[in-house]
Amino acid sequence: MLKKSVFLILLWSVVLMTGVAQSRVQSIDAGNSAFSYFGRTDRSDPKAVRFDWPGVYLRCAFTGNTLEIRLKGGTRDYFNVFVDDLPAKIIHPVSDSIFVVNGLSGKGAHELLITKRTEADMGMACFYGIAIAPGAKIFPTTVKNSRKIEFIGNSITCGYGTEGLSGSEHFKPETENSYLSYASITARAFSADYALIAHSGLGIIRNYGDKSKISAKSAPMPPRIGRTFDTDSVKKWDFNRWRPDAVVINLGTNDYSTLPHPDKAVFKRHYEQLIDKIVGVYGKIPIFCVVGPMTNEPCYSIVKEVVEDYNLIHGDTRVYFAGIPDGLLNNTTDLGSDGHPSYRGQKKSAAYLIPLMANVMKWNYRDAEFRFGEEY
Repeated sequence: MLKKSVFLILLWSVVLMTGVAQSRVQSIDAGNSAFSYFGRTDRSDPKAVRFDWPGVYLRCAFTGNTLEIRLKGGTRDYFNVFVDDLPAKIIHPVSDSIFVVNGLSGKGAHELLITKRTEADMGMACFYGIAIAPGAKIFPTTVKNSRKIEFIGNSITCGYGTEGLSGSEHFKPETENSYLSYASITARAFSADYALIAHSGLGIIRNYGDKSKISAKSAPMPPRIGRTFDTDSVKKWDFNRWRPDAVVINLGTNDYSTLPHPDKAVFKRHYEQLIDKIVGVYGKIPIFCVVGPMTNEPCYSIVKEVVEDYNLIHGDTRVYFAGIPDGLLNNTTDLGSDGHPSYRGQKKSAAYLIPLMANVMKWNYRDAEFRFGEEY
């Protein structure tokens, strides 16, 4: 009888502990309507939203002082977590993981922002949702941007090595931060939502270091713009899901960074076909063709010629050239890993592009993030 009583007491303790564990948090699945996703995602499974492009981000708002994030990435994937516009955590979810964000106030509502720092080669991400305190509420973000920009580019757009300490430091995944690329900075200046369709080392027709004038083993960027996932050539993207007001292309650096350079006529034709593709899916929206800051001639003049010829042939004056000179970056202060722009260098590039876009788009902008004074 005594053994039976002890067993019943232990069993009741387990039941109580289980009840406490279950009531400690409430789980919110990734498919909840309160989550807003930006960039290309696959939401076919409402409990597991997948994505691999750099800079994909999600927002929501919630109450309470408890926040747990359920996320999975690759072995080299990193993510930023912001709460109320302040950096709260950098997370590295190699497998299915729960990350706890501490120090939250229980008063009022909080804004949550999670961004993918790293590009597709670092891994496929899977967001399962969050957990918040019992009785707390989740609701859509209060950040409502009416502008949208899509960026198509290479490592510069990815934010490759932006957090590297010098140009001589070799790249590590943890130094890549798409949130600090000129593209993300530009979008924030305009209070615009954005998508980054970018992959390091790729060009219009020739990828970095290829021994051929046209890359065949790995697809350059133009064939990838129709993909939901950068790393999956089968799953196609529905361009009607998200339509930008403007597109920025920053390609050509890798085509001309090493020898042999592609034939000029072939490069131009494929660049023009990329513009045609964008016009075909989005209409005649402004397209900004950027060169720099990691290259100069002949890429600079050839892309400028592409823009001039395209406008002349098509009578389309909504394609613009934006040249960022390679001399813009200070080798001591403006370089991150492998000679790529650091955050400071990326801000300088944004400062070149933003006034042109503002003039064309008739948009106002904030310059607080990239304003330079005497330290320039």
